Amino acid sequence: MRILWGALRGAIKKLTASIQTLRFGNIPQSNMVAYAVIAALLLLVLIGSLVWRNQQIVFVGGSSYQEDYGVYRLNLLWGKPLYLASAHEVHSPEWSPDGRQIAYVSSAGPHGGPPYTIGVMNAYGRYKRLLIFGDVRCYDPAWSPDGRQIAYVQAAEYEGGSPMGLFVIDSKGGEPRQIGPYAYYSYPSWSSDGNKIVFSNWHGIAVIDADGSNYQMLTENLGDSFPAWSNDGKYIAFSSFSESKDQFYDLYVMRADGSDVRRLTDTPAHESFPSWSPGDRRIIFESNFESEDVAIDHIYEIHTDGTGFRRLVEMQSQRPDWRP
Repeated sequence: MRILWGALRGAIKKLTASIQTLRFGNIPQSNMVAYAVIAALLLLVLIGSLVWRNQQIVFVGGSSYQEDYGVYRLNLLWGKPLYLASAHEVHSPEWSPDGRQIAYVSSAGPHGGPPYTIGVMNAYGRYKRLLIFGDVRCYDPAWSPDGRQIAYVQAAEYEGGSPMGLFVIDSKGGEPRQIGPYAYYSYPSWSSDGNKIVFSNWHGIAVIDADGSNYQMLTENLGDSFPAWSNDGKYIAFSSFSESKDQFYDLYVMRADGSDVRRLTDTPAHESFPSWSPGDRRIIFESNFESEDVAIDHIYEIHTDGTGFRRLVEMQSQRPDWRP
């Protein structure tokens, strides 16, 4: 991307110089046309690169009983899913803010079993490295907006074992630090300024400052889960169900302070794990809508105004994340 920007700036400089020189008749007009064509082509390539970047998603695909069960990367404009790693070893993929790395949950035990730790690999599934070691159960990695930290959930392994709660660790490794009180947490997501983390717990959806202060409940419904902060920091997407109603997870959006809750889906199926598009106009998620087997999910998308509900990935797929 930097090379394209540099080439485009160079072509524009030459074009500008040619126009100025042309006034005095010191340069053939054909040269100026050539520079203009080069600049236009480079601009088209640059725009195409930006569009290509903004259409990248990563997800877990295939059946856990088949060889195709893995983490995949897909360009939504064209192509087919690119296999990155076995989902028996790598799960819950999460793009880094710059799109160069993917955080994941590593199943270090036999047959994809515990312990579960947090790892990082590049965008092509290579150069895997673990950040946390020991007899632990870690889940739901979430990058900070500057890419320097990863929040994750740690579950208690046994009486007197590893502590349960919300933790943060440097993305290059180091000593994890626990933030917030000892309690159940799941599905953390950072605010765009990196100052807050939203998550779900036994009581609903809550938010806490990144330093562990100012714990605040945003919703008070046990069925609220899977919160995901929008890229501009103004909204939070989440899933919710009510035991008094249909007990299906539907997709909702609310403002970052918990107000103005809007329902996006109303289907006889579960919608979960929302992830925002780079422009915050669309949301992708997993759902068992249209599946005869309730255990089989696919990735869908919907516009933030509730329109455009459609399936994006034909293969069995779950836990999507849209490249920022």
